[in-house]
Amino acid sequence: DVNILESTGISVLASSCLAEDNPAVRLLLSWGAEIFYHGERVTKESKLALCRGISGKGQVEISNLVASELGGRRCEIVSPPNTRDDLVGKTCVVEEYIEISDQYKV
Repeated sequence: DVNILESTGISVLASSCLAEDNPAVRLLLSWGAEIFYHGERVTKESKLALCRGISGKGQVEISNLVASELGGRRCEIVSPPNTRDDLVGKTCVVEEYIEISDQYKV
């Protein structure tokens, strides 16, 4: 279970985000882990506050992944660019959301 809680009610993802340079964050995100505090899923406001803290520690890339709805998540490609029909049905990990084109970089 990727959402297992520590004895304090904090999820493994939340504690991993607070640790410096923890490679487990990407793995946990790719398996669908969520951030929990006191045994409950965090609100958007709490998540953004956590991301500011992560960014303040110099881990901007991890902060952006955690802040994004699909950042670091496994996804299936359903609508590739016109020249890449071979990608339909492939599983990938989202790196970032590109707002100007409303697309995800995988």
